[in-house]
Amino acid sequence: MSMSTGERFAILGTLGGAALLAWQSAWPDWQRAETRQAQIVELERKVGEITQAEESLSAQTQRLSQARKQRDRECRSIPHTADVAGLMQALSLEVNGDVVRDQTFTVMDRPAEEAGRFQVLPLRVELDADFSSVWSVLERAEGLSRLVRVSGLEMSLVDQKHPIDGDQPLRASLTLDVVYAPPADGDSMP
Repeated sequence: MSMSTGERFAILGTLGGAALLAWQSAWPDWQRAETRQAQIVELERKVGEITQAEESLSAQTQRLSQARKQRDRECRSIPHTADVAGLMQALSLEVNGDVVRDQTFTVMDRPAEEAGRFQVLPLRVELDADFSSVWSVLERAEGLSRLVRVSGLEMSLVDQKHPIDGDQPLRASLTLDVVYAPPADGDSMP
């Protein structure tokens, strides 16, 4: 059975048409697959960058948390208000007429701006007491969790004309700078 030339051409034409039809239907899908593959590679790269950014953010958040803990351990807080009443309560001694004869707190002036956003309110503490009581007020100021600067201290004998041997009461005047940071416009208080 031999094929004639016409049959051969018909078979070759059919095979060529089938190949052309297969190529036309597969080519767009192949092109889309190439595009999708490029998109997959790009998305995998972005996911890798996001993962690295998340790891970096986690590490930076942990470092910030440690820095805040260290700041809280080593530094005094600066509140949003002067809270003179709370400060007076923290520094007050019991006036008993013997060891502590008198104690007075006076706000000396209006707050002054210092270092940009900080305010300083001068406060004077005057007391007639023995040395250990004056020292106690200084230690209480030092022990406060908030920032209070002792900017002046004057001491003298209450009765300089008639000094008494032993426990002569002192007249002490401590000047304190109460540091606070009022919130700026638009800031909210924590």
